[in-house]
Amino acid sequence: MFRINLNRALDLIRARPGSPEVQFTPEAVRGGNILYYWQWAFAGRALGMRRSVLETDQMARWLQEFPALKQLTVPRADIGLLDQRTFATRHHFGTSFTSAENLAFSLWLLQQTPSFGSRVASAREFVTAQTCVLNVRRGDYYSVPEFRAEFGIDVRSHVSEAIRILKDLGRWTEQILIVSDDPDWCRENLLDVLPGDTQFVPRRMDMFDDLAALAAARTLILANSTFSYWGSFFANALQPDHMAVAPPFHQRLKGSGVVTDLFDPEWSRTSLPREQRDAP
Repeated sequence: MFRINLNRALDLIRARPGSPEVQFTPEAVRGGNILYYWQWAFAGRALGMRRSVLETDQMARWLQEFPALKQLTVPRADIGLLDQRTFATRHHFGTSFTSAENLAFSLWLLQQTPSFGSRVASAREFVTAQTCVLNVRRGDYYSVPEFRAEFGIDVRSHVSEAIRILKDLGRWTEQILIVSDDPDWCRENLLDVLPGDTQFVPRRMDMFDDLAALAAARTLILANSTFSYWGSFFANALQPDHMAVAPPFHQRLKGSGVVTDLFDPEWSRTSLPREQRDAP
């Protein structure tokens, strides 16, 4: 009882106006998901709030590639007893953050990171204004049964419909660049539904070369992956005529339909499979 009362008292003190606020990032969170937390901190600081994100081991590569993010990150040892704790901030576009906040954070991060800018410049050697960039996410989405049930989509149908949408919107789709964690699967399963010339990211060194290719895209077909979404956010910050097509959903929830509110409302979207259209 004493411990419960102490925690309640601490929470009341921590909630005082102007106190530092720390987003406690779960260790399992990685990739594009972490960028939403840093965006949360950045947007709050723009309003005068004292927001930071708890540093985790999953952040190491991102902090190396984007050193400016260290300004928004705090080691656990530096968190004060009376700092506010925030947990599991969501990533819902238009409710968790605004389009203006997303653009401001994306512009700031890109302007503060010359090394990643060099990657984007290199990507533009093979991503031209006529290139349609296709991002395909495989990995544990399909190798782990629970994840497949939650995140698996009909990639071939999504890609085929996205190509039709882009053609109807007047975008060139005769040059396709595939960005994927499983190029072999793409070669075996997608080449027959793709029009024109197809290539993969040349001289790829790591995931940030993939992200740079997405960021360089004027036209982009998205995977249902936050990494993919941030590629579009960066691309939109770099070129106002950027256009993206999203999958039918981000995530399938057991018994409660699908999640789509991570999507930018400006993105077109492919169709929900027939068997899921009547889901609650």
